[in-house]
Amino acid sequence: MDFTIVDYYGPQKSKCGYCKGVQCSMGCGMHAYTMTPKDYQDLIDRGWRRSGHYCYKQDNTKTCCPHYTIKCDALNFKLSKSHKKIIKRMNRFLRDGKRGKNDEELNSSMTSEKPDGENMEVEMNNEGCGIRDVVEAPNVPLKNINLEAFAKANEKGKSNEKQPGVQKPKTNAMEIDKNSTQNNETPNNSKNSTDGANPPCKKAKQMRLERRLAKQAAKGLPAVIENKPSKSQEKSLKEFLNDAKPDDKHKLNFELIHVKSKEFFKTLPMTYALYKKYQTLIHKDPPNAEQEYLDFLQRSPLKLTKPSDGPPLGYGSFHQQYYLDDQLIAVAVIDILPYCVSSVYFFYDPDYSFLSLGTYSSLREIELVQDLASKVPALKYYYMGFYIHSCPKMRYKGKLSASYLLCPEAYTWHPLSDEIRLKLDANKYQRFNDDPLARDENEFEESDMDLVLLMIDQSSYVKYRQYRQRSMNLVAAIRNKIAGSDDHAAIVEYGKLVGKPLAHRMLYLKM
Repeated sequence: MDFTIVDYYGPQKSKCGYCKGVQCSMGCGMHAYTMTPKDYQDLIDRGWRRSGHYCYKQDNTKTCCPHYTIKCDALNFKLSKSHKKIIKRMNRFLRDGKRGKNDEELNSSMTSEKPDGENMEVEMNNEGCGIRDVVEAPNVPLKNINLEAFAKANEKGKSNEKQPGVQKPKTNAMEIDKNSTQNNETPNNSKNSTDGANPPCKKAKQMRLERRLAKQAAKGLPAVIENKPSKSQEKSLKEFLNDAKPDDKHKLNFELIHVKSKEFFKTLPMTYALYKKYQTLIHKDPPNAEQEYLDFLQRSPLKLTKPSDGPPLGYGSFHQQYYLDDQLIAVAVIDILPYCVSSVYFFYDPDYSFLSLGTYSSLREIELVQDLASKVPALKYYYMGFYIHSCPKMRYKGKLSASYLLCPEAYTWHPLSDEIRLKLDANKYQRFNDDPLARDENEFEESDMDLVLLMIDQSSYVKYRQYRQRSMNLVAAIRNKIAGSDDHAAIVEYGKLVGKPLAHRMLYLKM
């Protein structure tokens, strides 16, 4: 029986790496000892995110820099001109090994400047540097839990997939309507793109056509109208990215490996050396010890699961390693979940900054989603972590087309439009769902307390109502080592943050 076991810490305050404020970043956190991919999918669809085993959710009404979960619909993603430019730069380098005339300057400027944001991954691209989300877990001692013994003691239980309350992610009616008209309403499609000039109006096109026909007639040639390829005939992302030729000077290969596999530990010396180089030259920080590196980027609470109808490698945490010929030049840390690929972190060799590897990796991860969706149709989203509009260097995440933000109150998805950007300019906290009556369909109420699951010792768990009955008897409480407060207020707070289905499915650690 697969369980998610969490130790809820409650409200947390810390310094903010975005505005550099002290004790102004506010949210709640919990340590996940083990977690099913399904439960983590549902958590990130409620604004949670993990860093190692630590899961956190910002209180957007109080924190200095509100965090909004952002995702991209990979099946409706459209390449921008800047994306094509980055891919072409990579393909040109692979083809002849030469750098463009501006590449050396770009590489020098990227590795010489101190990036903004402490303890944050820096994404270098052709527009400057952005930062991806990283947060440090509070210094709370972990409890000694024997997960194998607990699983063995409860192996006769039903699987999580059969428990009531397991739901597919919500699809907001507004999102469906917006999807169908996105080409006309969103700012990221080619019609409204800011990457270049708007297409000429119909009148200008007609004038050029008439001039061309007139020239052909003057030369005594028959009038021929060239039919340009339709948008449906344009090259796909996969075709752009995989434009390798047999005679290319360099080969770029990828290895997707699970974080607990033999292959991971076989390549650990290489990946750790690359991480140290990245940390030293990009962050200008002393490198973390190998143990800290493993805690941050290898250790994950997600259990590897391989259902028959799932992706070939299963659901869980993976490293996607980039090899230029035989040299490791980049590593993307990702989670593959039932409905998405979630980007966790990315680091690379600073010698190859001129290739805009941060942006290039995002495109590769979108391609991965598209490939997985061909096998698992529900797995069609690319999660980029948090969109932080109040931090200009974090706005790069909103430049991917077909992007959506999660409403922090109704937990519905809304296209990242110019209208939403203007609202965030005016007020950094926003409820994106305009319907004042729309509520969280998984809202946790006081009446839902009785069914919250509590892990009370190394081999058993009970529902909250059973726990209360046991703790009311002082003798039984002492015998079962559950004397003291029942943490009622903390459990209610936890339930409201994770939602009713998860509160009734995950195990709240009470030992």
